Amino acid sequence: MQEDTICAIATPLGTGGVSIIRISGDEALPLLKKVFKKNLETKIIPREMAFGVVSFDDFCDQALCVYFPKPNSFTGEDVVEINLHGGYYITKTVLEEIIKTGKIRLAEPGEFSKRAVLNGKMDISQAEGIIDLINANSHAELRASSNIVTGGLRDKINVIQTSLTDLISQVDVAIDYPDQDIEYITYPEIKNLLEPIIEKTQHLYDTSATGLIIKNGVTIALSGIPNAGKSSLLNALLGYDRAIVTEIAGTTRDTLSESYEFNGVRFNIVDTAGIRQSNDIVEKAGIERAKKTADQADLVIHLIDSQVPVSIQKLDYTTNSQIITVLNKIDAPTSINTIDSTVKFDIRVSAKENINITELKQMIFDKTINQTYFNEKVLITNTRHKQALENTLKVFKQIEQAISNKDTLDCLALLLRDAWLLLGSITGETTDQKILDTIFSKFCLGK
Repeated sequence: MQEDTICAIATPLGTGGVSIIRISGDEALPLLKKVFKKNLETKIIPREMAFGVVSFDDFCDQALCVYFPKPNSFTGEDVVEINLHGGYYITKTVLEEIIKTGKIRLAEPGEFSKRAVLNGKMDISQAEGIIDLINANSHAELRASSNIVTGGLRDKINVIQTSLTDLISQVDVAIDYPDQDIEYITYPEIKNLLEPIIEKTQHLYDTSATGLIIKNGVTIALSGIPNAGKSSLLNALLGYDRAIVTEIAGTTRDTLSESYEFNGVRFNIVDTAGIRQSNDIVEKAGIERAKKTADQADLVIHLIDSQVPVSIQKLDYTTNSQIITVLNKIDAPTSINTIDSTVKFDIRVSAKENINITELKQMIFDKTINQTYFNEKVLITNTRHKQALENTLKVFKQIEQAISNKDTLDCLALLLRDAWLLLGSITGETTDQKILDTIFSKFCLGK
C-alpha cells in the first residue's frame, strides 16, 4: 500500500482564507504538472511557492503550489501541497478531481504521518507528539508536546537502550565464549551497571503523573452547601460570568464545567449542586452527582459560607481527592460566629469582590502540580508510553531478583532483551503493525 500515491485535505473544512490539499507519492509531481497552469516566468522550484491556476475541465482556481522532492519532505516521499481559496465545495471538488485521475487515492487517517515513520523521518513517539501538539489546550501542554515532537523523548530512550545494549553484549560474551581466557562480567558488575539504567527509567516514569495532568488538565470540584458561593467562585476563577448566581438555594442542580489557565496549566473546574437534605427528585440527583464528581476530581474546594455556622457545613461524605477549605464572603458583615477549632481554613476569599482569588489559584496550582517535574524538558504525557515504562521497571525488578538468586546468565540476557524491547516500543523500534495501525487511526485524514 505504501507505493500508492495518496491525497487528502490538510486544513479544516469550512470557509476560510486558504484550503490546502496534500499529495504524497510518485504521482504527486506528475499530477501537479498536469493540473497546475503557471505563468511563463513561473517555474516549479523545489521548496519554493509558485503562483498559478489549478485547472480542470469546467472550473479553475488561482492557487499557490509547492513541491517537496523526496527524501526531504514530511513523508520522505515526493510531496505536493496545493493552496486553494478557502471554501468547502471548491476544496472537496478539487480533491475529487484528483482522485478521478485513477492514480491517486484518498489517504487513510494518519497515513501521511505513518509514512513519515516508516520512511525514517520521525519515530512513533514524535508522531504521537504531533497529535498532542495539535490538540494542546494550554501552554504547558504545548511545551511538553513540542519537546516530544522535536525528539526529546526519543533521545532519552536511546540513551537508556544504548546502555542496555552494552550490558547485553557483555553478558552475551560470557555466554558464548565460556572457555576463552577473558575476564567475564560478574553479577555485582551487572548490578552496578544496571542501577543507573533503572534510575533513568524510573525518573522518566515519575514524570508521567505531572505529564498526564498537564495533558488532561487538573479537575477541580466545587463543593459546599447551597448559596455558599460556588457559582460566584466559578465565575471569579474564570474571570467572567459563566454560572447563574442568585440568592435562591438549589439553583445549581447539575454539574457545570469550564476551564481556565494558570501558570500555563489548564484547570477544569466543576460547579456542583449544593449539598443538603432535599426531597426534590431533580435536586437529589444533582447532589449525588456532586458527590461522585468530588470523589473523581484531582482536588475539591470545600467552600464555607462565613454567614452560616460552620458546624452544619462540614463534608458529610468521604472523598479520595485532595481538599482545600475556603472561607467565602469575607466582605460581608458576619453576624454568626464561624470560629470552629475543628475546621482549619486554608484561605479566606470573597468571590463576589474578587479578594484573594489569585492567591487561591496559586494554592490550587501548588497542591496539584509537582514542581520537581513541572519544569522538566521531557515529560511522559502519553498513557502508552507510561505503560511501557511501567512494564520495563517490572522487568528490571525481575532482573534484580535473578541477580540476587544468581540465576543463569542466559536467563539474565533474556530479561535484559525484554526490557530493551519494551523501551523500543515507545519509539516504534520494536512496535508491531497492529499497534502502528491503532496509533495512526487517531489522526485526521490530512495528517
